[in-house]
Amino acid sequence: MANNAHAHAEPGIVFIDNVNKYNPLIKKILIECCNPCGEQFLIPFGACNLSAINIAKFVIGNDFMWDDFYHTIFDIMGLMNNLIDAMEFQDVRYKENTLKYRPVGIGPMGLADAMYKLGLKYDGPDGRKFAGKIMRTMTTACAHKSALIAKENGPFFEYDIHKENMERIIDTHINSDEMVMDLVKKHGVANMQYTTAQPTGTTALSCDASYGIEPMFGLVFQKNYIDGQSGIVANPIFREKYENESWFTDDLLDKIHKNRGSLKGLHGIPKEVREVFVVAHDIKWKDRIDMQSELQKYCSNAISSTVNLPKEATKEEVSDMFKYAYKKGLKGLTIYRDGSKKGQPVTFDCKEDSTSFTRPKKLISNTYIVETGNGKMYVTVCDYKGKPLEIFIHIGKSGQILNTFTESLGRVISIAFQNGVPVEEITKTLININSDKPTWFRFEETDKKPDQILSIPDGIAKLLNRYYTGMEYKGELSFEICEMCGSSMNATEGCFSCPSCGHSKCS
Repeated sequence: MANNAHAHAEPGIVFIDNVNKYNPLIKKILIECCNPCGEQFLIPFGACNLSAINIAKFVIGNDFMWDDFYHTIFDIMGLMNNLIDAMEFQDVRYKENTLKYRPVGIGPMGLADAMYKLGLKYDGPDGRKFAGKIMRTMTTACAHKSALIAKENGPFFEYDIHKENMERIIDTHINSDEMVMDLVKKHGVANMQYTTAQPTGTTALSCDASYGIEPMFGLVFQKNYIDGQSGIVANPIFREKYENESWFTDDLLDKIHKNRGSLKGLHGIPKEVREVFVVAHDIKWKDRIDMQSELQKYCSNAISSTVNLPKEATKEEVSDMFKYAYKKGLKGLTIYRDGSKKGQPVTFDCKEDSTSFTRPKKLISNTYIVETGNGKMYVTVCDYKGKPLEIFIHIGKSGQILNTFTESLGRVISIAFQNGVPVEEITKTLININSDKPTWFRFEETDKKPDQILSIPDGIAKLLNRYYTGMEYKGELSFEICEMCGSSMNATEGCFSCPSCGHSKCS
């Protein structure tokens, strides 16, 4: 899991035992999975309506308006509960379970903005304390309102069965607030879930708020849109607070952009500003997990949060992160190593147009032979700074048409290499392309088993995987080699059998 998360940012990890530890319905229903973003663990055929509160709106001057915040959450909890009765459902099973257990998910967004306004460090103890109080206040207000709804309309379905678990969980999440716990014990609650921390991508964008509970990705960054357009985005709080300062020069935003959106290492900016206006890549992964852990203590469901890692982060670090996250009681964790996905939506890429790339006059190359159904294929791969830059492909004596095809394929792959397309993306595209002449081939004489080469593109993909990604293809084979006569065995009726000699692996 760590290897794949390092290479491709997938999969995220779920600690299902931690999830069910806080599952109020555990006596009857087991939670087995979450939604794709990781903030909602639902029972089978469960649904949950979500909403997000812009935390930054409650910062007035240097103060946070805690009473106003509590009353806002209290009212929104009532609204969200009422929405359940107004919903339309695509399946009667979702309707039945949602009306029985009435889960809602109210979450924060704009947390990083609020901390910027208040001068709190995201990666410091005061910042974590503030964030924990935010989530505890939200869950307390929700449980308070839910107990009053239960007083009027009754608690959720079969509450008596789940009462003990529910009270234990609520008491943990609201830090033993006596007034609210008295109401819960007296009336029960109308809703099995209250708070969450969703990604709030489009929602936050429409409200000019930072995403969910995430730190700011960059004070200045390039945003790439789905229509191919892009634009430079600057943090409005940073600009508003300091644009009249003498050190806020005309070219500062450009410098920040070229510095990966960070103030780290830039001269002339006061230390106290640099310490508060940190961005995702400034923050150590342990501090990110500690922040998520503090929020998780008081969150009734789960948290969608991605720990950003530099390109240089190692697989061992990813493994250490997963273990530390479990130790800290997280329900799940997602990591993203910079550059591990093609076409990431937010980037600090300041490179010139790819046409400015100049090929070095001298390159180191390796030539390989791959046996294909169309004859021997000679593949020359040229390295540049440890990565493939060019590839030349020639098919023995197979004729001009095949060589025209292989030369063209080599040129296209070379252009992809030179424009930063990861080798893994190329191999993923080419691997398993079939032809009418599959064959078998050992890349090294020491290989115990040969590889199945389905076609020329498939052979190139497997060669690149073998020598340039370290990830050999382990897919399902459609046939194997007969150990009796060496012919190809076919998969028929659930078994491999040899059409040449009749040998069967099942006999």
